[in-house]
Amino acid sequence: MHSPARYRRHPVRGACAFLLLSCSSFQTALAPAPPSVGDDSVPGQVPDSLLREAIRHGDLIVLATPVDMVSNHGFITPHFQMGAKETWYDVKLTVDSVLKGKLKGAKRPDYGGMPALFVPPAPFGRLEANEIVVQYPAVTTTQSDWAGAVSMVPGERAIFIFRRCYYCLPISGVAHGRGPYYKANPLVAVGRASKLPATEWGRLARLAEKQ
Repeated sequence: MHSPARYRRHPVRGACAFLLLSCSSFQTALAPAPPSVGDDSVPGQVPDSLLREAIRHGDLIVLATPVDMVSNHGFITPHFQMGAKETWYDVKLTVDSVLKGKLKGAKRPDYGGMPALFVPPAPFGRLEANEIVVQYPAVTTTQSDWAGAVSMVPGERAIFIFRRCYYCLPISGVAHGRGPYYKANPLVAVGRASKLPATEWGRLARLAEKQ
């Protein structure tokens, strides 16, 4: 015959398991979305018509290498996110060549109308003349508005076509006196024509000449 004490221990085990699960869920909710690490450049697969459109609308087109990345977890996006996640990163790139735009417009993140008092220090300190800072959104679901952002992999040299998305990114970590959030103007590369292998530079330059 089983001892009653044996059955009394079962609720304790259940409670411990529940606590472990809760702690795990809480830690997961606090963790930032990890950046993508795969090579998503597409050699020869982007038609000229799509590239011409990307060139026309691009604000900055460069041949560059991401060299460093820092998370804006808790500033641009909340510390605590259940379910699908979105985390923005600042990415420093070393630029080899510029096809369109000026590097001086990409030396630090653009936080729109947020007061200077709330603006964080430059993420990478003083930059060299050929270094820029762009923004990269890491997401954990294909349903995200930013699911089409191309990866920024440190050490991976590629062609990037960046566009300035004006007032499209709520800064959820800073309260706004007249509304819910200030809005930033991220410089992002989104869409299959926004990242190409370095070998496509000549093709892109030829298309740009005909614009």
